[in-house]
Amino acid sequence: MKASRIFIVVIIALMAVMLLFQVNAPTRFKWDDVSQSYKSKQPFGCYVMDSVLHASLPQGYEVLGDGIKKYIGKKYKGGKHTFLFTNNYSDIFNSVDVDILELIKDGNNVVLASDDFSYYYFHDIKEKLGFSFRSANYVYVYQDNLKKELSDSTEYDTVRWQAGGRFTAANYLVNGIFFMGNFELDPPFRTLAKVSRLNGLYYNNRTVAGIRDYGKGKVVVTSMPWLFTNYGILDDNIRPLALRLLSECGDLPVVRYDSTLIDKVDDKEQESESPLRYLLANRPLRWALYLALATLVAFVAFSARRRQRIIPVIKPPVNHMMDFVKRIGGIYFKRHDNVDLLNKKYVTFSNDLRVKAMIDIDNEDNIDDELLALSNRTGIPLNQLQQQVSDVKDAVKSSWISDRLLQQHIDVMNDIMHRINI
Repeated sequence: MKASRIFIVVIIALMAVMLLFQVNAPTRFKWDDVSQSYKSKQPFGCYVMDSVLHASLPQGYEVLGDGIKKYIGKKYKGGKHTFLFTNNYSDIFNSVDVDILELIKDGNNVVLASDDFSYYYFHDIKEKLGFSFRSANYVYVYQDNLKKELSDSTEYDTVRWQAGGRFTAANYLVNGIFFMGNFELDPPFRTLAKVSRLNGLYYNNRTVAGIRDYGKGKVVVTSMPWLFTNYGILDDNIRPLALRLLSECGDLPVVRYDSTLIDKVDDKEQESESPLRYLLANRPLRWALYLALATLVAFVAFSARRRQRIIPVIKPPVNHMMDFVKRIGGIYFKRHDNVDLLNKKYVTFSNDLRVKAMIDIDNEDNIDDELLALSNRTGIPLNQLQQQVSDVKDAVKSSWISDRLLQQHIDVMNDIMHRINI
């Protein structure tokens, strides 16, 4: 096969590979998707988090939509569980006949992770459990540009996990947009975590998580719902904090409610839409793409023909070493930095001794043996050689030396190397 035909085949094959890659290429992250959906792979979805927790929690972990009715409500007969309700609860309390307080009294645990406790169903719960919530309204502005805010290291605050309970005290650095508000907890509650934010010249310690016993069960309240997302579970600073909140509820199977999950049987992975997939889905754009590819193939085929090309005359490279040496010498002459010049000469001299004679005069621990070997190699008396090497080292460490001493020390090093090279 001719070389031109091989070239055409290779180009067409590369184009096919490129098209295949584009069709299967993943889309960019959607930072404004805060759905916390079980099938969302975006930073604030829960696809990755659910997979990790399902494989990590020994007692079991599952995500339920309407199927949660088998565990809660007046007719449930399931065992005890830890129920995780995040921002993605969307009318669970209306669509399912459930009383959270009765659920906790019966021995179940509940984790309420939300940035909005103003929902009317929470009014009775807040009063009976003994906590109030203050929402941070400025957080909602950040949702318009979450990627920029998350990359801004100046927004990082310190979450201080309080000592007591299952875990010791610890500090975690978390971006400020994760804090949706703070709590005021009545004495039955034990504070789990506080956040310290620099405000002017003062630090504000705000409670962002608490726990209390209620009946036979426990309830955890936290204003950090985004901890339980793909971003939170993959971030090394945030993941331990999320796992501590779940672990405070004991060793029970965890059930997360997701309002977007209608039927577990119909759970299908969302198709990723690449730019090329969008072009292929529209008939005019699809034919425009085909025409562009056909034109490119024709251009490659015609350009692959053998053509006579003029062989250019290649000039040998010019040796600028002498110009470089003159320029460096001129700089040293102008600066008159004798110590630096002597230091560079000494570094070259000691390196040449190690390479050519295997003698290391910088080895202060064994300097006498090294100088004795050098004396035997060069024929210079040991006392004289010791004095010369010592004078050179002292001159290198000095702050100034005269031109006469510089020339004298350089002559000494040149004489030693000359004797070695004979």
